[in-house]
Amino acid sequence: MPARAPAILALDFDGVLCDGMREYVESAWRACRRLGAGAPPEPPAGLFESFARLRPLVESGWEMTAVVHALQAGAAPATLEQDWRPEAWLADLPATREAATAALDRVRDEWIAADERGWLESHRFYPGVVERLRGLVAGPVAVHVITTKEGRFARQLLRRQGVELPAGRVLGKEARRPKRATLRELVAGGDAARMWFVEDRLATLRDVTAEPALAGASLFLAAWGYNTPKEREAAGRDGRIVLLALDRFAADFPAWLEG
Repeated sequence: MPARAPAILALDFDGVLCDGMREYVESAWRACRRLGAGAPPEPPAGLFESFARLRPLVESGWEMTAVVHALQAGAAPATLEQDWRPEAWLADLPATREAATAALDRVRDEWIAADERGWLESHRFYPGVVERLRGLVAGPVAVHVITTKEGRFARQLLRRQGVELPAGRVLGKEARRPKRATLRELVAGGDAARMWFVEDRLATLRDVTAEPALAGASLFLAAWGYNTPKEREAAGRDGRIVLLALDRFAADFPAWLEG
Protein backbone atom coordinates (compact mmCIF):
# COMPACT_ATOMS: atom_id res chain seq x y z
CA MET A 1 0.00 0.00 0.00
CA PRO A 2 1.29 3.50 -0.81
CA ALA A 3 1.98 5.92 2.01
CA ARG A 4 -1.00 8.17 2.80
CA ALA A 5 1.24 11.21 2.46
CA PRO A 6 4.66 11.73 0.87
CA ALA A 7 7.89 12.74 2.54
CA ILE A 8 9.12 13.96 -0.87
CA LEU A 9 6.77 15.46 -3.45
CA ALA A 10 8.25 15.87 -6.92
CA LEU A 11 6.26 18.03 -9.33
CA ASP A 12 6.63 18.71 -13.02
CA PHE A 13 6.23 22.40 -13.86
CA ASP A 14 4.71 22.93 -17.31
CA GLY A 15 1.35 21.18 -17.52
CA VAL A 16 1.20 20.45 -13.78
CA LEU A 17 1.75 23.77 -12.02
CA CYS A 18 1.77 26.28 -14.85
CA ASP A 19 0.14 26.71 -18.25
CA GLY A 20 2.51 28.75 -20.41
CA MET A 21 0.88 28.00 -23.76
CA ARG A 22 0.84 31.60 -24.94
CA GLU A 23 4.48 32.03 -24.00
CA TYR A 24 5.43 28.76 -25.73
CA VAL A 25 3.88 29.82 -29.01
CA GLU A 26 5.35 33.33 -28.96
CA SER A 27 8.82 32.22 -27.85
CA ALA A 28 8.97 29.31 -30.29
CA TRP A 29 7.82 31.63 -33.09
CA ARG A 30 10.52 34.16 -32.27
CA ALA A 31 13.10 31.38 -32.01
CA CYS A 32 12.16 30.08 -35.45
CA ARG A 33 12.61 33.56 -36.87
CA ARG A 34 16.00 33.79 -35.18
CA LEU A 35 16.97 30.43 -36.68
CA GLY A 36 16.16 31.74 -40.15
CA ALA A 37 12.92 29.89 -40.81
CA GLY A 38 11.56 32.70 -42.99
CA ALA A 39 8.56 33.21 -40.73
CA PRO A 40 6.64 36.50 -40.95
CA PRO A 41 6.90 39.00 -38.05
CA GLU A 42 3.63 37.91 -36.40
CA PRO A 43 2.29 34.40 -35.79
CA PRO A 44 -0.48 33.55 -38.27
CA ALA A 45 -4.11 33.07 -37.29
CA GLY A 46 -4.78 29.59 -35.99
CA LEU A 47 -1.21 28.86 -34.90
CA PHE A 48 -2.06 28.97 -31.21
CA GLU A 49 -4.90 26.46 -31.55
CA SER A 50 -2.84 24.08 -33.71
CA PHE A 51 0.15 24.32 -31.39
CA ALA A 52 -2.02 23.69 -28.32
CA ARG A 53 -3.40 20.56 -29.96
CA LEU A 54 0.13 19.29 -30.58
CA ARG A 55 1.63 20.33 -27.23
CA PRO A 56 1.27 16.80 -25.75
CA LEU A 57 3.85 15.64 -28.31
CA VAL A 58 6.54 17.90 -26.83
CA GLU A 59 8.98 16.36 -24.39
CA SER A 60 11.71 19.04 -24.35
CA GLY A 61 11.57 22.74 -25.15
CA TRP A 62 13.57 22.54 -28.38
CA GLU A 63 10.73 20.48 -29.89
CA MET A 64 8.45 23.53 -29.70
CA THR A 65 10.44 25.15 -32.48
CA ALA A 66 9.99 21.97 -34.55
CA VAL A 67 6.21 22.14 -33.97
CA VAL A 68 6.03 25.78 -35.06
CA HIS A 69 8.21 25.16 -38.10
CA ALA A 70 6.18 22.13 -39.16
CA LEU A 71 2.94 24.08 -38.91
CA GLN A 72 4.46 27.06 -40.72
CA ALA A 73 5.57 24.68 -43.48
CA GLY A 74 1.98 23.55 -43.94
CA ALA A 75 1.94 20.22 -42.12
CA ALA A 76 -1.52 19.24 -40.89
CA PRO A 77 -1.87 18.74 -37.13
CA ALA A 78 -3.54 15.36 -37.66
CA THR A 79 -0.58 14.20 -39.77
CA LEU A 80 1.92 15.35 -37.16
CA GLU A 81 -0.01 13.56 -34.41
CA GLN A 82 0.26 10.30 -36.35
CA ASP A 83 3.92 10.69 -37.34
CA TRP A 84 5.80 13.09 -35.11
CA ARG A 85 9.47 13.30 -36.08
CA PRO A 86 10.87 16.40 -34.37
CA GLU A 87 14.47 15.76 -35.41
CA ALA A 88 13.45 15.70 -39.08
CA TRP A 89 11.53 18.96 -38.81
CA LEU A 90 14.39 20.55 -36.90
CA ALA A 91 16.80 19.50 -39.65
CA ASP A 92 14.43 21.08 -42.16
CA LEU A 93 14.86 24.48 -40.48
CA PRO A 94 17.84 23.72 -40.57
CA ALA A 95 18.97 23.68 -36.95
CA THR A 96 20.30 21.41 -34.22
CA ARG A 97 18.85 20.70 -30.79
CA GLU A 98 21.56 22.85 -29.26
CA ALA A 99 20.85 25.77 -31.60
CA ALA A 100 17.08 25.56 -31.03
CA THR A 101 17.55 25.38 -27.26
CA ALA A 102 19.93 28.35 -27.25
CA ALA A 103 17.56 30.37 -29.46
CA LEU A 104 14.64 29.73 -27.10
CA ASP A 105 16.66 30.74 -24.05
CA ARG A 106 17.91 33.92 -25.76
CA VAL A 107 14.39 34.83 -26.86
CA ARG A 108 13.12 34.43 -23.31
CA ASP A 109 15.97 36.41 -21.79
CA GLU A 110 15.44 39.23 -24.28
CA TRP A 111 11.67 39.21 -23.71
CA ILE A 112 12.16 39.37 -19.93
CA ALA A 113 14.69 42.20 -20.27
CA ALA A 114 12.39 44.21 -22.53
CA ASP A 115 9.01 43.39 -20.97
CA GLU A 116 9.25 41.28 -17.83
CA ARG A 117 5.65 41.91 -16.88
CA GLY A 118 4.43 40.83 -20.30
CA TRP A 119 6.49 37.65 -20.15
CA LEU A 120 5.22 36.77 -16.67
CA GLU A 121 1.62 37.48 -17.64
CA SER A 122 1.86 35.16 -20.64
CA HIS A 123 1.80 32.30 -18.10
CA ARG A 124 -1.01 31.24 -15.82
CA PHE A 125 -0.97 28.86 -12.89
CA TYR A 126 -3.75 26.32 -12.76
CA PRO A 127 -6.61 27.08 -10.33
CA GLY A 128 -5.79 26.21 -6.73
CA VAL A 129 -2.19 25.22 -7.45
CA VAL A 130 -0.48 28.28 -6.00
CA GLU A 131 -2.46 28.08 -2.77
CA ARG A 132 -1.63 24.39 -2.45
CA LEU A 133 2.07 25.06 -3.05
CA ARG A 134 2.20 27.83 -0.45
CA GLY A 135 0.72 25.49 2.13
CA LEU A 136 3.10 22.69 1.24
CA VAL A 137 6.23 24.87 1.38
CA ALA A 138 5.35 25.80 4.95
CA GLY A 139 4.90 22.16 5.97
CA PRO A 140 6.99 19.03 6.49
CA VAL A 141 6.87 17.69 2.91
CA ALA A 142 10.02 18.29 0.85
CA VAL A 143 8.69 19.78 -2.40
CA HIS A 144 10.86 19.57 -5.51
CA VAL A 145 10.06 20.95 -8.96
CA ILE A 146 11.58 18.91 -11.78
CA THR A 147 11.27 20.46 -15.21
CA THR A 148 12.72 20.25 -18.71
CA LYS A 149 12.74 24.05 -18.94
CA GLU A 150 15.60 26.18 -17.63
CA GLY A 151 15.27 26.16 -13.84
CA ARG A 152 15.78 29.91 -13.50
CA PHE A 153 12.65 30.57 -15.57
CA ALA A 154 10.55 28.28 -13.37
CA ARG A 155 11.96 29.89 -10.20
CA GLN A 156 11.11 33.35 -11.52
CA LEU A 157 7.51 32.37 -12.22
CA LEU A 158 7.11 30.69 -8.83
CA ARG A 159 8.64 33.67 -7.03
CA ARG A 160 6.12 36.01 -8.62
CA GLN A 161 3.38 33.88 -7.04
CA GLY A 162 5.02 34.10 -3.63
CA VAL A 163 6.34 30.54 -3.75
CA GLU A 164 10.01 30.41 -2.74
CA LEU A 165 11.45 26.92 -2.61
CA PRO A 166 14.72 26.23 -0.77
CA ALA A 167 17.94 26.24 -2.76
CA GLY A 168 18.31 23.18 -4.96
CA ARG A 169 14.61 22.34 -4.98
CA VAL A 170 13.97 23.56 -8.57
CA LEU A 171 15.78 21.24 -10.96
CA GLY A 172 15.68 22.25 -14.61
CA LYS A 173 17.19 21.11 -17.87
CA GLU A 174 20.56 22.38 -16.67
CA ALA A 175 20.73 19.15 -14.63
CA ARG A 176 21.26 17.35 -17.97
CA ARG A 177 19.72 14.05 -16.96
CA PRO A 178 16.35 12.35 -17.39
CA LYS A 179 13.75 12.82 -14.71
CA ARG A 180 14.00 9.22 -13.55
CA ALA A 181 17.68 9.84 -12.71
CA THR A 182 16.80 12.98 -10.75
CA LEU A 183 14.10 11.10 -8.84
CA ARG A 184 16.51 8.28 -8.11
CA GLU A 185 18.94 10.76 -6.59
CA LEU A 186 16.21 12.29 -4.43
CA VAL A 187 15.46 8.94 -2.79
CA ALA A 188 19.05 7.68 -2.62
CA GLY A 189 19.51 5.88 0.68
CA GLY A 190 15.86 6.28 1.61
CA ASP A 191 12.48 4.66 1.04
CA ALA A 192 11.14 5.27 -2.48
CA ALA A 193 7.63 4.56 -1.17
CA ARG A 194 7.68 7.95 0.56
CA MET A 195 8.10 9.81 -2.75
CA TRP A 196 5.17 10.93 -4.91
CA PHE A 197 5.72 12.24 -8.44
CA VAL A 198 3.18 14.25 -10.46
CA GLU A 199 3.77 14.56 -14.20
CA ASP A 200 1.57 15.30 -17.21
CA ARG A 201 3.45 13.11 -19.73
CA LEU A 202 2.45 9.46 -19.63
CA ALA A 203 5.68 8.45 -21.39
CA THR A 204 7.75 10.05 -18.63
CA LEU A 205 5.83 8.19 -15.94
CA ARG A 206 6.28 4.91 -17.77
CA ASP A 207 9.98 5.61 -18.00
CA VAL A 208 10.02 5.97 -14.21
CA THR A 209 8.25 2.64 -13.77
CA ALA A 210 11.22 0.96 -15.45
CA GLU A 211 13.61 2.22 -12.74
CA PRO A 212 14.05 -0.49 -10.05
CA ALA A 213 15.15 2.03 -7.41
CA LEU A 214 11.78 3.80 -7.79
CA ALA A 215 9.61 0.70 -7.61
CA GLY A 216 7.80 1.92 -4.50
CA ALA A 217 7.19 5.53 -5.57
CA SER A 218 3.62 6.69 -6.18
CA LEU A 219 3.10 8.08 -9.68
CA PHE A 220 0.35 10.46 -10.76
CA LEU A 221 -0.71 11.67 -14.20
CA ALA A 222 -2.04 15.24 -14.04
CA ALA A 223 -5.34 14.97 -15.93
CA TRP A 224 -5.45 18.76 -16.46
CA GLY A 225 -2.06 18.90 -18.19
CA TYR A 226 -0.73 18.46 -21.71
CA ASN A 227 -1.98 14.96 -22.43
CA THR A 228 -4.68 13.38 -24.54
CA PRO A 229 -7.90 11.52 -23.71
CA LYS A 230 -6.25 8.33 -24.99
CA GLU A 231 -3.32 8.79 -22.59
CA ARG A 232 -5.65 9.49 -19.67
CA GLU A 233 -7.61 6.34 -20.46
CA ALA A 234 -4.35 4.35 -20.57
CA ALA A 235 -3.27 5.79 -17.22
CA GLY A 236 -6.61 4.78 -15.72
CA ARG A 237 -5.91 1.18 -16.74
CA ASP A 238 -2.34 1.21 -15.43
CA GLY A 239 -2.06 -0.35 -12.01
CA ARG A 240 1.03 1.69 -11.19
CA ILE A 241 -0.19 5.16 -12.24
CA VAL A 242 -2.97 7.17 -10.59
CA LEU A 243 -4.99 9.55 -12.77
CA LEU A 244 -5.15 12.73 -10.70
CA ALA A 245 -7.81 15.42 -11.17
CA LEU A 246 -7.06 19.06 -10.39
CA ASP A 247 -9.59 19.26 -7.57
CA ARG A 248 -7.91 16.29 -5.84
CA PHE A 249 -4.48 17.91 -6.25
CA ALA A 250 -5.80 20.83 -4.19
CA ALA A 251 -7.17 18.46 -1.53
CA ASP A 252 -5.37 16.64 1.29
CA PHE A 253 -2.99 13.88 0.23
CA PRO A 254 -5.24 10.86 1.07
CA ALA A 255 -7.73 12.16 -1.54
CA TRP A 256 -5.07 11.78 -4.24
CA LEU A 257 -5.24 8.02 -3.90
CA GLU A 258 -8.98 7.83 -4.46
CA GLY A 259 -9.46 6.63 -8.03
